[in-house]
Amino acid sequence: MLKKQFILIIIVCIFFAAACSTQQKIVYDFPAAMTPEIKSGYLKICEQGRVLYEKNCARCHTTILKGKKIIPDFTEEKMSGYAIRVSNKKHEDNLPDSLVTAEELGYIANFFAYKKKNNSR
Repeated sequence: MLKKQFILIIIVCIFFAAACSTQQKIVYDFPAAMTPEIKSGYLKICEQGRVLYEKNCARCHTTILKGKKIIPDFTEEKMSGYAIRVSNKKHEDNLPDSLVTAEELGYIANFFAYKKKNNSR
């Protein structure tokens, strides 16, 4: 009997650890006309952008509301400002090419272009 309780406790602990460690699923909104092969490629690019965003941008731009992470909906215009590093003084200083390259900013821009917008979830 004690052995069964121990196993049950272990299973419950594993379940809760897995539930706590799962990341919020990002949903992408790709055009319906996009072929599966193209979607697959863009999905990889968007995921690279998501990882770069989490690593370099999220601490300042992501907010927590009722325990849920809210990633902003940056427009293409806003991302253009980041790409040329003139969005604001803080980004000119804190987001140099040596930290995030122009190519990596492109991945982040694709992430924002295709992630489902917050008001449409």
